[in-house]
Amino acid sequence: MTLQKIKPKEEILDESLGSFPRIILPEGKSVFSTRATRLKQLAPDNPLADYLQLVAVISEAQDKVFGKYEVPAVDDERIESSQKHGMPTLQPDTIERDPVWLKILNDILQHLIKAEGVPAVAVEVSQSLATQIEENPAAIEAIADRVLADQDADPALAPAIMAALQVYWTQMVLDLGQENLPVVQKESTVCPCCGSLPVSSVVQIGSNQGIRYLSCSLCSTLWHFVRVVCSTCKSTKDISFYHLEGELEALKAETCPTCHSYRKIFYQEKDIYVDPVADDLASLQLDVLMAEEGFDRASGNPFLWQAVEEAEEK
Repeated sequence: MTLQKIKPKEEILDESLGSFPRIILPEGKSVFSTRATRLKQLAPDNPLADYLQLVAVISEAQDKVFGKYEVPAVDDERIESSQKHGMPTLQPDTIERDPVWLKILNDILQHLIKAEGVPAVAVEVSQSLATQIEENPAAIEAIADRVLADQDADPALAPAIMAALQVYWTQMVLDLGQENLPVVQKESTVCPCCGSLPVSSVVQIGSNQGIRYLSCSLCSTLWHFVRVVCSTCKSTKDISFYHLEGELEALKAETCPTCHSYRKIFYQEKDIYVDPVADDLASLQLDVLMAEEGFDRASGNPFLWQAVEEAEEK
């Protein structure tokens, strides 16, 4: 499988397309059920088939627990301050997590323990993590801090913990509501709601035809980001696109020679069912080839973590 480099001549600047929403909030719990369906669709014949199926079960657990527990409301002072300064309202390092997120995590773990087809090793990890919630919740909180800071974390534990945090933050964002969102800073490289990095970007169809949105890895918020601009360093110089020859062009890697990074971009007009997390996870072959081309991945996938020793070797 080889790469094909594409010049960005077909790409356009979104400002020429008229009025469109700058922020799109996630569609409630359906974001998780839709992702689970997509993961199952992508799994057959994929080198990561078993793992995609496992993440599909995690996504189903997220869908099941979403809305079950009440998350704390954001106080008016924080909302007013974030709007005034154009800062993310729900930035993890500035907001105290309520212990209810551990209940969300436990529900996800219990679903994994009881679900059919889950590998034995995943069941054992889930059982161990569930025990730690009861016996040493501070240790789980410490791992969550590392996950939210995008630091190295145990690759066996991080996915389930991240899944619970996604549910918690998605609920908070939806409770915050459109009317309380901060003003989007032009070409923001982080989520305007929670300040997290995007996992990938999506060019939409329909009423937002041709508009590119970055997708938050934590709260699933979409926010506008002009096309043919690096979503890491904001450079516009020599932006190029790569895709796998012989594969559908719904997926490309947008590369920046200035910061030597890339981020995947998905096109709904080529495949209406693309999911920013699922399709990113299912296309690791492109990541391998981009590394061979000398580009670094701009940010990780929330369900794929390196072991600490692996990260230190790089």
